[in-house]
Amino acid sequence: MASPDLFSLTAKELEPLLDKTLPLLPDLEKLRSQTAQLALSPQTKHVLGKTEALMPDIRQIPQTSYTHFRYYQKNGDRSSYEKPYFEKRTRLAAAALRLFLKQDESYLDPQVGPYQTDLKDVVQNYLWNICEESNWVLPAHEYRPIDLFSAETSFVLAETLTLLDDVLDGEVKLRVRREIETRTFEPYLKWYPMMGWYDGTNNWNGVCNSSVMASFLHLWPNTGLVAEALAIALGGLRIFLDTAFESDGSSTEGVAYWHYGLINFVALSEMLRACTQGKLDLLDSEYMRKIAAYPAKMQLSGQYFASFSDCDETVEFNPGIICRLAERTGENSLSNLLAQPVDPGSDWRLTMMLRNLLWWDGKQNEQATIEDAVLPVGATAKLTGKTAKGAPIVAAIKAGHNAENHNQNDIGSFLIHVAGENLLTDPGRGLYNKAYFSPQRYNNIFANSYGHSVPQIAGQLQQAGRDFKGELLETDTDSETKVAIVEFSGAYDVDSLERLERKLSLAKNGVIWLEDRFVLNERLSVQEAFITWGEVALKGNVATIAGKKHSLKLSIEAPEKAVFALEALEEASRENWKEEILKRLTFSLAEGQEMSARVRIEVLD
Repeated sequence: MASPDLFSLTAKELEPLLDKTLPLLPDLEKLRSQTAQLALSPQTKHVLGKTEALMPDIRQIPQTSYTHFRYYQKNGDRSSYEKPYFEKRTRLAAAALRLFLKQDESYLDPQVGPYQTDLKDVVQNYLWNICEESNWVLPAHEYRPIDLFSAETSFVLAETLTLLDDVLDGEVKLRVRREIETRTFEPYLKWYPMMGWYDGTNNWNGVCNSSVMASFLHLWPNTGLVAEALAIALGGLRIFLDTAFESDGSSTEGVAYWHYGLINFVALSEMLRACTQGKLDLLDSEYMRKIAAYPAKMQLSGQYFASFSDCDETVEFNPGIICRLAERTGENSLSNLLAQPVDPGSDWRLTMMLRNLLWWDGKQNEQATIEDAVLPVGATAKLTGKTAKGAPIVAAIKAGHNAENHNQNDIGSFLIHVAGENLLTDPGRGLYNKAYFSPQRYNNIFANSYGHSVPQIAGQLQQAGRDFKGELLETDTDSETKVAIVEFSGAYDVDSLERLERKLSLAKNGVIWLEDRFVLNERLSVQEAFITWGEVALKGNVATIAGKKHSLKLSIEAPEKAVFALEALEEASRENWKEEILKRLTFSLAEGQEMSARVRIEVLD
């Protein structure tokens, strides 16, 4: 996996490689004297355009309060505190970037008339205000000395000092440095072995270790201390690369967390490459190329991705990070992530906004290229085709196990995507609150199997845990009819269930079949389920799902006499803050020991 030579270096071995005199962001230093030219570039116009709406009241700093901080403990609410927390950092990024680019901030207030915003004061006030916060750690992570966003806050503030070093007042810079040293550097060096994320197997490892280490590089207390921190960080990041991704490059957390786990890692990797003159290059490996190839294999169209685990149906990417990762790994499929009609570039982090200016040229492919994909270790398959009239179809299915990172009990779940729209869906994550990250998680239909297109066996849902699993048995993407077969009897705690095999087929003419075969050693009931956001019309054994451009016709071919029923999951959709109502289409099989279900799925152009 990750190169043991680089990731196992000691502080003593690392220290002579580090050169404080070299710029951490060479692209930035080249452009410091060309800010007027940079401001006119397509990517800068794009990024600045996303900050315009913030500027008229940029002087008003959103406030985090004790009351909102305590909401999480009282009722599980995260958003009341997190909203102003992130808005504050977004506004800092907008103001800092515009100050660096010497933008004219003249505005007209209807009540007081025209006024000019002094961006230096604005930036310093935001920096000071963030330093005044009692805790950079979010309420949901209160008992951790460092969490995702305290680490990223340190990185953002440290990079703000680097970006505006010759502009900011000395006492402001000193205050920021002291706060980062106290809140981040000291606990990291002393307590890193006790921080669960340090050697964790998910995005937390990549985000926290990378952000903390990038902060060390920006502030560079002394080379010996930087080398000590780097040896610690590399030890953690080696575990991140080896465990958060499978050997085929896939991430069980889904595409959104693939992106989040890597953005700070890519930023750090390039900083290290710069200050060691290429001697430390964490992106130069075939394994990193496999990791870089993962998201395109999960892409359905444009900004739509297979929404297994806690992944939303649509994902936005930082174009600067994506372009640099493509350049460094040679993985050209990454350009698909930015293809039109995607509108990239939104972010609350100055660190990412700045790299969007430096590493992206503002260009986008006209259209993403969507191809078949099989990830045998990640246990997912994607089949592509077209309707008779040429509308693109994608069918995706997963196996895996029910203790994956950001797990949902969704083994055997599948989706059907037609011309930019999910007509049968995996509904993605539920509302992030206290209950969702507790033993109550699987009471939520967005995490349990009730909210997924998988059967109920004898009234039982799938169970959570590593022992509950499925297997991607077979795939064929070369024949006229493409096929993926999953066996997932092991996902259920039903002793008499001996075999459950699901076959998803996509024919050359665009017709899809779902075929399930159940083998039990006693007579039990089975209910099949299909999940959609679309409006549904029922007529016996036929259900029609209406999309915005196309409709999907589902016809039960077996068993005979089975008919569809429809349940609108209104309460669960509202409780999880969904804009639409999730629907659950079902039909039942008569009790038996060997049973089969077959559904024909056609796209209506």
